[in-house]
Amino acid sequence: MNKSIIKAMFCVTFFSIATRALGFLLKIYLSRELGSVLLGSYQVAMSIFAVLMTFVSSGIPVVLSRNVSYFSYKNDKKSIGSIVSSGLIITGIICFVVSVVFFAFPDALNFIFTSNASTEMIYILLPALIFSSIYEVLRGALWGQKRFFAISITEFLEQITRILILFILFNTSLINISPTNKTALSLSLACVVSSIVVIIIYFKCGGNLSSPKYQFKTLAKDSTPITAVRTISSIVSSIIAIIIPIRLQLFGYSPTEALSEFGIVMGMTFPIIMIPSTLISSLAVTMVPTISEQSKDIDAEGVSDITMLKSKIMFSIKSSVIFSSILIPTFIAVGGPICMFLFNNAKAGVYLTYATIVMIPLGISQITSSILNAVGLEIKSLKNHIISSALLIISIIFLPKYFGTYALIIGYFLMAITSAVLNILMLKKRNLVDLSFIKTIAYVTIIIAISSLLGIFVHNLLNTSLIIEIIISSIITLGSTVILFLSFNIANFKVILFRKRYSN
Repeated sequence: MNKSIIKAMFCVTFFSIATRALGFLLKIYLSRELGSVLLGSYQVAMSIFAVLMTFVSSGIPVVLSRNVSYFSYKNDKKSIGSIVSSGLIITGIICFVVSVVFFAFPDALNFIFTSNASTEMIYILLPALIFSSIYEVLRGALWGQKRFFAISITEFLEQITRILILFILFNTSLINISPTNKTALSLSLACVVSSIVVIIIYFKCGGNLSSPKYQFKTLAKDSTPITAVRTISSIVSSIIAIIIPIRLQLFGYSPTEALSEFGIVMGMTFPIIMIPSTLISSLAVTMVPTISEQSKDIDAEGVSDITMLKSKIMFSIKSSVIFSSILIPTFIAVGGPICMFLFNNAKAGVYLTYATIVMIPLGISQITSSILNAVGLEIKSLKNHIISSALLIISIIFLPKYFGTYALIIGYFLMAITSAVLNILMLKKRNLVDLSFIKTIAYVTIIIAISSLLGIFVHNLLNTSLIIEIIISSIITLGSTVILFLSFNIANFKVILFRKRYSN
């Protein structure tokens, strides 16, 4: 693999972790400044804002990235300018319609929200929606041009800008509005700053705009399935939040117990399970443009070098297996102490141990979905997502009778493995993958078993403070996992360390 891709992945990963860390600190600051009631109103408003952002631009940056990468490979600047202009027009129209609807029917928001504070925040967040749509379009173009540092630094800058603005608003009397409105205003202003920065970067990097008529229909058509996938994910999450507590109550749980169990799994266990997704997202960000530039639409056009494309895809899948599995032995061995330290909840650790079964198929599903989008198979990806999501919903309806809260973990496992298998079959049908990664998974499974047993043994020997137990057990477990990966040459670590056959 090319050194530049490795460096790009580390760059994206570093800034992603830094940005998420700042976001975590921001949540702590807000919880102290707003209090639980106002913070609840803010979270409700942000949930609606997130849905609006999904409708406005969730699929467009992905499709823009793929097409810009392909057009850059063909040195077609006119088409790049055309599709970027199309993206700005499409998101602009949607933002305009949303704004008109909200101002024309103000009572609609009052019907949705039980708090006037949430309604006021939505109106203050509308500029954030508009400027974020500009940002997302140009970010997609920069992504396609492999300007990974520019993408990462603007996201990081937006988070810093928001924290600074929020601190100023909370500690001065420059603007006499409520704390929740100050919080919403800080996001809108930060989005204005980040969009201005990304506009400057885009044109400084040689970006251009041209007539949208050449790419408008293509962008609208191709981005719709991706937007649909993400919308379905939001809907499924809402359905889960409603169904699981109800089903648990039917089988012996009190309403309080049912909500508590759901909160433990989704609010404590799964955020830990999703830690590897940061690395896999970084891998997707850096690999998708290199895959896209060789195949804008594999069914329609094919590729000039199928061997090279296949090698990149196989590298991505095997890397996702490594990223997804490397922490599994640690979670199995000391998941309980980790959750006690983080959440003061022992049951979350029990769920964490069982939920590790989800991690590898979830990682494969995540990277293969990105690959399908990269090669122009969005519709196939959408169908696979619908099928796998249906299995999740069926599981949480029927399995709580037999497995209680564990039905949620089983459902996510069935969804992840079904999505992963269907995505792999789609790629295999087009000769873009082989099944050698199954051998990798087999070796990884053996290593997980060995390292987990070692970690459990070490943890049982220790009789010291909780934090010391976690540190020592984690170091030994993670260290043994890495050593075994290197010893078995899992996914050919030499490839990850810049082997030529994966270079561009």
